[in-house]
Amino acid sequence: MTDVDGKTHAVTLPAGKMAPRVWHKQKAVAAAALPPQFAEIVAKTEQPFIQAITDVLSPCNTYLGGRVLLVGDALAGFRPHTAASTSQAAYDALMPDAMLRGEMSRQEWAARTMEYARRVQRRGVEMGERSQFGRHPYAGTYPG
Repeated sequence: MTDVDGKTHAVTLPAGKMAPRVWHKQKAVAAAALPPQFAEIVAKTEQPFIQAITDVLSPCNTYLGGRVLLVGDALAGFRPHTAASTSQAAYDALMPDAMLRGEMSRQEWAARTMEYARRVQRRGVEMGERSQFGRHPYAGTYPG
């Protein structure tokens, strides 16, 4: 992303740094494509910024022979449209507790928490594909 001063940014284009011609184009797209109340929000935004949506998923959740356990955002940074951060925090708080109380083995903990992280991350990608590119699994199957 290139800002108004010609500087490139990899992840975030800071507020106030969007080129005016780009912002005017985005407002026109919003007016044409969004419901009126959302287009109005875009039009009234005075200092827009851009945050890239990225996927972060650790390949494993234990390090140093099991002495370091990854949980929460350290294990998986979910896309914001999943609205999964709170449920991830709750899940990741309950699972180590169950493991430490002997209700599950460390291997079961590792498998279950990695499966949860992979599943939510995969769903975030699928939701993004549908909303951004219209790749809905039922697209074109309903008469209309």
